[in-house]
Amino acid sequence: MGEWVLETTEEDIDAALERAKHEPDPPSILEATYERGLDIFVLKISDGRRLVLPRENLQAVANATPEQAADFNLGPNGSRIWWPQVDEGHRLENMLDGRTGNEKWMAKIQRREIAA
Repeated sequence: MGEWVLETTEEDIDAALERAKHEPDPPSILEATYERGLDIFVLKISDGRRLVLPRENLQAVANATPEQAADFNLGPNGSRIWWPQVDEGHRLENMLDGRTGNEKWMAKIQRREIAA
């Protein structure tokens, strides 16, 4: 079989870099708070949105204590939220798409919402 070779010119690289300058930055978490009284997380997103998430809907901390839930860090570039005491976290991209756990978890939440 022949060897496949990709040739990239300096012009190709310069054009790609120029296009990248005009690409919007992906959304990121700028700030996060846990409101214990309401048992919700409020995430301030770089694009101006606020994401409000009940703790019971987040697979990572649904069974955590309020103290464990309150102990969180924001990941690199605000791309995720991480709870070190439970060694779990969620990516912002997934939360913005409404995914707050694995497939089995999401099916459970959906059944719970239908029953309510």
